[in-house]
Formats: sequence, C-alpha cells, structure tokens
Amino acid sequence: MIRVALTDAAYDVIASTLPRGAGRWPMQRDRGQCFIQVESAVVDRMRAMRRPGKSYSQVILRLVELETSDLK
Repeated sequence: MIRVALTDAAYDVIASTLPRGAGRWPMQRDRGQCFIQVESAVVDRMRAMRRPGKSYSQVILRLVELETSDLK
C-alpha cells in the first residue's frame, strides 16, 4: 500500500462515485493534507495518466469529469 496525498475535493469526488452504503476509503489528515492508502497498481495507473506539473488529485478530478461528460 502507498500513501497518496489528495485534496478534499478529490477525496469527495471519489466518495461520491461509490454506491450508497459502501465503505469509504479511510482518510487520514496530517498538517492540513488529506491522505489515503492505495495499492501500488493504482498509483502506477495514476502516474501514467498524470500530466507534467499535475497532481494525483487533478488526475482524479479529470477522470471523473471525463466520465460524467460521457454520460451526457
């Protein structure tokens, strides 16, 4: 497992995609940042999708935006 820093917005958007009643990923706070633990394969995928100068949070928000635009 790898600890990844996320913005509150990225964490909230992940949580909003989970089915009602599903367990949320445990979140930890440290020095004003939000962290989740994910498997290394998830980090590898996000790293491959991350653009120069962008954070993992921005990757997550972009993916959710793409998915919601595809649904319209």
